[in-house]
Amino acid sequence: MDPAKLKHIILNARHPYVVTNADPDWACFRQSFAEWCEAFDLAHPDCAPFEGCPLKGGNHPQWEWERTKVKMKMRDICTPTDTRWNSFSYRNIALLPEPCRRGINFACFGFPEVEQDVTFWIGSAQAHTPCHYDTYGCNVVVQVFGRKSWILLPPDAKLTPVRVPFEESSVYCEENFYSPASYGPFTAVEDKVYHVVLEPGMALIVPPKWWHYVETLEPALNFNTWLGLETDVDSLISECITKLLLQDLCSDVPERVTSRLINPNEDLPTTEESVSESYQILNYLLNQRRNNKRQSSNLKRYPCEYLPVEAFGQLVDECKPFIKPVELLDRCDFNNLINRNRARNDPSYRDKISDELTVDELERIARLRKMVNVCCKPDVVKLIERVLLDETS
Repeated sequence: MDPAKLKHIILNARHPYVVTNADPDWACFRQSFAEWCEAFDLAHPDCAPFEGCPLKGGNHPQWEWERTKVKMKMRDICTPTDTRWNSFSYRNIALLPEPCRRGINFACFGFPEVEQDVTFWIGSAQAHTPCHYDTYGCNVVVQVFGRKSWILLPPDAKLTPVRVPFEESSVYCEENFYSPASYGPFTAVEDKVYHVVLEPGMALIVPPKWWHYVETLEPALNFNTWLGLETDVDSLISECITKLLLQDLCSDVPERVTSRLINPNEDLPTTEESVSESYQILNYLLNQRRNNKRQSSNLKRYPCEYLPVEAFGQLVDECKPFIKPVELLDRCDFNNLINRNRARNDPSYRDKISDELTVDELERIARLRKMVNVCCKPDVVKLIERVLLDETS
């Protein structure tokens, strides 16, 4: 497949697409999963720090702060367990030994320069990420071993966005796809659900702001990259405003409380110096936006959605049968999928961290969560952005 054509498709896609035979020239595609794990274990005599949760879940999504750590050899990911799922994910490939990342770049997708800003995801069956959308860029995912289920919904899907847990690059939703208590919360989106199971050698193009719930169906490994876009400046402003609101709301709040509001991989300092730095960044971004300037950054940002719809459609037709749109999931099939996941729901489920908190701490967390989710709703943040842009325009 012509990488130049694929690059144009990736940067202009407004709908998720699957590349059915990506065939990148990566060493891992010439190995078995067992051989890849053995190469990792040989380079790392110590066990790797996996994270996971019980296979049964409660009424709410299994947030990252609920995960507990366990030391495992990489080869152990292929050994099923009856109690929990495990994941070693969302990490840069620089952490992998050279034999496990040899030859990895995105040249066959039209981006030969992308060889360091690549992330790997390893998980057992039922390892998953709560439903969310990425605030920046578009996402290209390559499945190497095992299978992964991707549920995707368009940006205008009637899901309930929440900013707790806060992560600068992600907006989560309240709906629990992993262990729902009922089908009720999904009736508003049942006609807008797209679904694909990625198998080894397949790649997925996720356009900006598309919601996605991703679950591993069997021990699996995939790599991905987020491609920064020139249109990201608006998202950068929104995320900076959100961060400032969080810094204010979480000022002088004990770490035991903020740990339930902020994602574990996120740093949110609330010192006067850090807040001042956030304001400086916001003012810089607002000035860039007012003057329609491109953001100065070491991160490459690509143009997007520059092809007319007809030209894009013709390009996709030229690339058949190697690329196809992700198909809409029939309402009945979606109902069956959610009902299967309902079997995981345990009404008595309680995470261990909640048991360690006092009643006062739990009440304070609930109040702050409500305040954050109200003040940082995407439409509220957009209103603040418009007011700030109009202030000195």
